[in-house]
Amino acid sequence: MTNLGPDDVSPSQFRGKFAILASMFSRKIWRARTLWTRADRVLVIGWQALPVLAAIKLGILPRPHKILVMACFVHSAKARRIINVVWKGLRFPELGFITFSPGEARNLVDNVGIPAASIYQHLWRQELNGRVDQQTDDGSIFTGGYSNRDYDLLLSAAADVPAPLVIVASSRNQISAPVTARTTILRDLPETEFEQLLAKSRVVAMPLKSQGEACGQSVLLRVLRNGKPLVATRHESIEEYLGRDYPGFVDHDDVAAMRATLQRALSDDSFRATLADTIRKAGQRLEQRGSPGQEIEQFLLA
Repeated sequence: MTNLGPDDVSPSQFRGKFAILASMFSRKIWRARTLWTRADRVLVIGWQALPVLAAIKLGILPRPHKILVMACFVHSAKARRIINVVWKGLRFPELGFITFSPGEARNLVDNVGIPAASIYQHLWRQELNGRVDQQTDDGSIFTGGYSNRDYDLLLSAAADVPAPLVIVASSRNQISAPVTARTTILRDLPETEFEQLLAKSRVVAMPLKSQGEACGQSVLLRVLRNGKPLVATRHESIEEYLGRDYPGFVDHDDVAAMRATLQRALSDDSFRATLADTIRKAGQRLEQRGSPGQEIEQFLLA
C-alpha cells in the first residue's frame, strides 16, 4: 500500500475541491513508478487515479494485468460530464471500477463506455470511529453529514414539528438561518460527539438531494449500528442498504411528506418501532456480507 495523497489529512476531515485537485498533481505520483509490473493487479482509491491512469496511458507507468479505481464519485452534473470526458480519454481494456451506487455504475456504462463486466458494485462499510455504548431517547431529531445534503428542506419541514432539531454539518455546508429556537446547528464535531448526539435522538433524518451518486453512507452506518429510526429522502445509494420498500423514505423536494413522516415517527410508537426493526435487520444483513476487504480482493482476482 502506497499513499499518493497528502500525509496530514484525517480520515474524517472534509477536503475541498481545490485541495483534491492539488493532491492529484502532487509529485508523490512518482512513488508509483516501481510499484507494479504488467503481471500485477492494482487498486487505486480516490482521485489520484486520474494522474495514475494518465501516466499508464503515456507509458510512464506499466499497464498492469488489471487495475480497479474506487471512490471517484461526484454530485454535480456539470462535474460529472467533465469527468466522463476524462475517463473516456484514459480508458483501456484492463481498467475497471468499484462503485458505491447504481447511479455511478450506470454512468460508467452508458456515458463512458466501460463494460458492465468491468464494474463491481460494493456496499461501502467500515468500522467508523466514535462508537458509543448507550442509546437513549431525548425526543430530538438528529441530522448530520456533508455531501449532497438538503438541510433547507429539513428546516422547512421541521419548522412546525414540536421537537428539538440538531444539525451537525460541515463548515462547507450552506444552511439557512433556522426559523425556530428549537434548532441547533453545530459544525465539524469530532466523530464521538457526532455519534453521541445521534445515539440519544429519537429519530434521525437524512435529507439528501436527488442528484449525486454515493452519499449518506457514513451516517447510515452509524444509524445501523445504533438501531435508530431513520426518515430519509429516497436515494438509490441508501436503497441499496435498506431496500426500496423501507417505510421511512419520502420523495425529494416534498416538504409536506418529510414533515408528516417526521411527525409520525416522533409520535407513533408502533411506526417508530417498525422503522427501528427494519434498520436493525438491515444492519444484520450488512454484517453477514463479511469483510469489505475480502470483497474488494475478490473483485481484483475476478
